[in-house]
Amino acid sequence: MRIGSIIDVSLVDVPGIPVSVIFTSGCNFNCPYCQNADLISHDSGSEVSILEIISRVSGHFVDGYCITGGEPTLQNELPDLLASLRESTDGHINLNTQGSVPNILEKCLPYLDSVWFDIKTSPESYKSISRTKQNPWDKVVKSLKMILQSSVELWPRTTYTGILMEPKDVVRIAEELQKLDFSGKYTVQNYIASTGVRAEEKIHLREPQKSEITEILDLIPPTITINLEWR
Repeated sequence: MRIGSIIDVSLVDVPGIPVSVIFTSGCNFNCPYCQNADLISHDSGSEVSILEIISRVSGHFVDGYCITGGEPTLQNELPDLLASLRESTDGHINLNTQGSVPNILEKCLPYLDSVWFDIKTSPESYKSISRTKQNPWDKVVKSLKMILQSSVELWPRTTYTGILMEPKDVVRIAEELQKLDFSGKYTVQNYIASTGVRAEEKIHLREPQKSEITEILDLIPPTITINLEWR
């Protein structure tokens, strides 16, 4: 499978758990604010066997693994990698995904403890953020439902980017999550102009303003009972 890089020890990717992080290569989205833009190309990274990956992440003082990208579920070998990781540890295994490949995600669920699920925007605006030919929202919802029907923890999150998004988009996402009977924490994180964002995209983006954050909190109706956390 194609791997971009591996971080031996991370204290920030899974809350409260030190993990090794495996970055897969290639993504079928082309989000302008992507902080790992060098991994969007399907030709990025290099071919690495599952045995070599297991060897490279073994022996570190961690309590689990996080697989991110790119979009990991584009890798057909991902379920096999997760199965091998599960054989090597009883620790926490986390997957980052945007949910556009539900058939692969379904095969991964037996080996996972949690999923950071990147919900890009409101259903109506998905094509403009993901820059895909077809709106992937139906596949996203299918993936969300599969996780909610499993024993895997769902950790939905959205990166709020000024100009690209409006406060009403976050409210719409919260409404959609509630329709699916999600009752956990929904994290909205600020867009940050990190070094991983493409320079040609960065000039058209901005971090959210305080007024936008206030407006989102004011717009959330009392019927929305999920826990929205701004980070």
